[in-house]
Amino acid sequence: AVVGAVGVGGLNFLNTNIWNPYRTRLEEDRWTADYEKALLPYSSIAQPKVTDVRLTVDVFPDGPYALTRGVYVFQNKTNAPIRTLHVRFDRDLKVQALSVEGAWPMKTYDRFNYRIFAFDAPLRPGEKRTLSFTGRLGQHGFRNRGDDTLTPGGSELVVHNGTFLDSFAIAPLIGMDQLGLLKDRAKRRKYHLPADLRPPKLEDDRARAFNFVTHGADWVNTDITVSTSADQTPMAPGYRIADRTAGGRHVAEFRSEAPILDLFSIQSGRYAVRRVPYKGVDLAVYYDPQHPWNVDRMIHALQVGLDYDQANFSPYQFRQVRIMEFPDYSQFAESFANTIPYSEGIGFIIDAADRAKIDMVTYVTAHELGHQWWGHQVASADMQGGAMLSETFAQYSALMAMKHLYGPDQIRKFLKFELDSYLRARGGEAVEELPLERVEDQGYIHYRKGSLVMYRLQDEVGEATVNRALRHLIHDYAFKGAPYPASKDFVADLRAEVGPDKQQLITDLFEKITLYDLRAVHASSKKRPDGRYDVTLQVAAKKLYANGQGKEIEAPLDEPFDIGLFAREPGKADFGPGDVIAFRRLAVHSGKQSFTFVVDRAPRFAGVDPYNKAIDRNSDDNLIPVS
Repeated sequence: AVVGAVGVGGLNFLNTNIWNPYRTRLEEDRWTADYEKALLPYSSIAQPKVTDVRLTVDVFPDGPYALTRGVYVFQNKTNAPIRTLHVRFDRDLKVQALSVEGAWPMKTYDRFNYRIFAFDAPLRPGEKRTLSFTGRLGQHGFRNRGDDTLTPGGSELVVHNGTFLDSFAIAPLIGMDQLGLLKDRAKRRKYHLPADLRPPKLEDDRARAFNFVTHGADWVNTDITVSTSADQTPMAPGYRIADRTAGGRHVAEFRSEAPILDLFSIQSGRYAVRRVPYKGVDLAVYYDPQHPWNVDRMIHALQVGLDYDQANFSPYQFRQVRIMEFPDYSQFAESFANTIPYSEGIGFIIDAADRAKIDMVTYVTAHELGHQWWGHQVASADMQGGAMLSETFAQYSALMAMKHLYGPDQIRKFLKFELDSYLRARGGEAVEELPLERVEDQGYIHYRKGSLVMYRLQDEVGEATVNRALRHLIHDYAFKGAPYPASKDFVADLRAEVGPDKQQLITDLFEKITLYDLRAVHASSKKRPDGRYDVTLQVAAKKLYANGQGKEIEAPLDEPFDIGLFAREPGKADFGPGDVIAFRRLAVHSGKQSFTFVVDRAPRFAGVDPYNKAIDRNSDDNLIPVS
């Protein structure tokens, strides 16, 4: 036993202290704080933008490691000469070679994998030069924590089957920004950092020089070659222009036909493939052969999403959409140009057949497809509200696809999920809840509240009106560089599309934190001599505005809301259009009021805002049984 304990302990020590650095969460927080103190001041220094990417990635799934070699072209897009180039890499990428055309290494921060080059002659406005590098991402043995398997928020996964890497993990970034810095206020206070690290204000037009996704680039041309084991399929954004197997390696080259964002993924796995040509677009799902259950559902979601997004926004810019499964080390999907990595845990191994549950497979698939417009056609400015133009609009694309697929009577469970998620999360806000148009890194606002806002918006002003404003945004900003669009640009387009009677609605939805208390107090029905039924519904209502710290002030309420009578409870699995007995939009005011109906059938349920379109502080009391 002693010998065994010493042997196992020695092996653990060798792996976690000799072969690999020993890192704790405390050490990582300290490192990140020191990283910010040393390097964030450089974020104000003007830098060139990447324009062309040529990259080779050799994946060794059984290593596990990946080798990268690349040549990047960058250009001075400012109006003044640039004298230094700042280059940073992921902490765990071992940079084996790095050179910059016409520049010499002026300063290196080895601890932070950050380098500063000085140009022999300043980079003139419009001038281009190249950066060449070689790197290795991988590990020998195992670490005490943070192995090269995907963790929440991570971007590196080199495994036996299902490798996923994104460009932030394997390629350089130009210039310094706030990516990856500490957000938690307690941690920032502990390490003597400014209390809050926040993006530029919505009014700061200087921030429109950078996009929300790739701070150091605008739109780039890509040529990416990926090699992997002979029995696996290599994947990257772009169109496959070469494919061969040689020396026990499967090699494929992918090239973009038009500029894309400088954000891409590399994947490798033993995939089965389901391909379906659809209206000139090649749809494909690359999946583990053991996980075939939801593949057809994903294909159908792509078809529904393409039909809606192309008809209402703009033509799809590619000839292919590919979904690729990766292992359930983390649960998310991410949209790159014509390529969607998708965790097995949220798409491939869940039971999506239960009609009582939300069809998350279709929902997530339609959302990620929506990003091909909201992110990969229109890239928002890196400022407050940036996430609204990407995540909120992708949520809208998904909700509209779901609405047209399942019908408006089935949308309640989706809205209820979003509403409850938003209400739970806002109570835990540590800094400041912001209106949607000013949202920062607050997922409960740009995802959850954003869905509710956009759905109610199209319900109130008309789907066609909302889509006209979105098309105007695409017309003005699609595939264009700086200045990038801000959330206020969409709000202005929207105001121009609606009449004067809807201007306050836009203010409430986008510029304020607006809450409601809508409650069904009592409902009764009585059979008439003619066989029909008199129905009375009593409602209590209240409208409130909240500030960023949650303080609420009551405001006068006089707005239209849905009033409904139903044979079955909305949101349940057996609820359908035939269960809607009466459904009207009627004016609701502050306080208590009654609504009367004459209907042909006796309703079992009645309610105000029964489909949860408003942001109601307690939506569980919107519906009530009819006595």
